[in-house]
Amino acid sequence: MLLDTMPRSKKPAQDAGPISGKRKAPSKKTSKQPVTYDDTKFETEGAWLVYKNVTSSRNIIPERRVLISDFANDLLGHVIERNKWETFVATPRVAYVEIVKEFYANIHDNLDNPEHPQYQQVYMRVQYIPFSPLAILRYYELDNTETDIYKNPIQICKK
Repeated sequence: MLLDTMPRSKKPAQDAGPISGKRKAPSKKTSKQPVTYDDTKFETEGAWLVYKNVTSSRNIIPERRVLISDFANDLLGHVIERNKWETFVATPRVAYVEIVKEFYANIHDNLDNPEHPQYQQVYMRVQYIPFSPLAILRYYELDNTETDIYKNPIQICKK
């Protein structure tokens, strides 16, 4: 899932109501409880502020399914099959929008700093989740293809 970087568009102008002259009764507004910092969801108050002011108002762009058959006569299909990436490119599972937004809000500036205590980890729901290239490879049960590509790029792409 990707977080949409474009702000939501403005709401369309309100309709004047039915032509008959009758208007709908105004809806009763329910009072919302003020949202406060929750340390079970956010690593820092700064992450919560990012969520509150930025990510909570963004849309989520769902990932799309990749069919290997769409690339039957293409090099990409062979690369997917050769590297056993079928699971990686399979139909995405259902995503929970609020958790995706919390994830983006919790990504910290030192994610790639080996000196930082939470190097390549993201705080999610009272725990740190490994978020590194190796953790992603393990999740999808993939080999370290990046290293293989650098060693022999021609071999990876051969039919």
